[in-house]
Amino acid sequence: MTHVHDPDAAPGTRGAPRAWPGRLLLAVALLWALFVAARAVLSGRWWAWNGIGLAPPVAHLLVPLALLALAALIRRGRRLAVGVALVSLLLGSWQTGLHPGALLRGQPAVPADALKVVNWNTFFWDEDSDTDDFYAYLKSHSADVYLLQEYQNRRGDEPAPIDDLARLRAEFPGYHLATEGEFLTLSRYPITSVRALRPQGLAPPDTSWADYWNIRVLRTDIDVDGRTLSLYNTHLPDLLNVDRNPLTPAYHRAVKQLSDRREIHFRALREDLDANEHPVVLAGDLNVLPGTGDLRWFDGLRDAAGLAGPVHPATFPVRGPALWRLDWAFVSPSVRLHRQSIEDPPAEHSTHRLIDLRLSLPAPANSAPPTEKDRP
Repeated sequence: MTHVHDPDAAPGTRGAPRAWPGRLLLAVALLWALFVAARAVLSGRWWAWNGIGLAPPVAHLLVPLALLALAALIRRGRRLAVGVALVSLLLGSWQTGLHPGALLRGQPAVPADALKVVNWNTFFWDEDSDTDDFYAYLKSHSADVYLLQEYQNRRGDEPAPIDDLARLRAEFPGYHLATEGEFLTLSRYPITSVRALRPQGLAPPDTSWADYWNIRVLRTDIDVDGRTLSLYNTHLPDLLNVDRNPLTPAYHRAVKQLSDRREIHFRALREDLDANEHPVVLAGDLNVLPGTGDLRWFDGLRDAAGLAGPVHPATFPVRGPALWRLDWAFVSPSVRLHRQSIEDPPAEHSTHRLIDLRLSLPAPANSAPPTEKDRP
């Protein structure tokens, strides 16, 4: 009998598969499972996690699948690694940001009288765009309502207010306008109330334009054929400052300060929602990730993407594949949502994708049911 000598095999293990690939795979699987579990528990509840847990949500699907694929190539010590990978896949399934039910929904019909609401973070308005092209893009959507964030330009490294109301009135004749801070709401329907949420207890702003920091929600009530609809145009503070070095104390101080500011704005928003008896559409750049604790602030509202959106409703960035969902839309249970679509704007206009909602409002409370004479 001929024996083949393996020079890499340890004494007594000649011809046996090596154990280290399985051990390495198990170690990686355990680390990933711990990360997924920590994200489920800590995100949106512990400020320090805001500077850690920014992996693209779809990674909660792709990483376990990659570990399972590697396990198929290993002959020894893979069973436990496979089990851990499956556990992390289960734990992370609701953190992926995916809505597989969209594959079964198809493209539902939209009633002719449905309300069209467009939400978009314009990213410093027309600062980096040809102004005529920018307005042409906005007008091409012919929305009943526009909820627009970052109606602003820059002065050096700071955001700065702008006044483009004359151009807006010329481009959108017949629309009603409301603006505070960085927010602009345009509506074909009459505006009956405008309220910028200015919560108490905020730290002094970091820029000379105080309203940019202190106003993060603009509520506008509109009259839609006798029914009041409350629109919440929203841009919540960032989770972190990407321009800072994460290895410095200044980075972590900034994360903590942003977290404190977010908490105050979240509470003010929640208090206003709880006191509001009207149907609600809330949309904007929330800087919230799928499957995180921050979503508890929107309890009682329905995620538009989960109702009628695409499989992967990521909105950031526009250049390259969108990996993060930072922009959201929520509606009251009484609002009937027909469709949510997400559109890539021209890259020179914004880094955020645009959200297009088609919805219908509940019938007025004082509307009488049809009589026998009214029925066909």
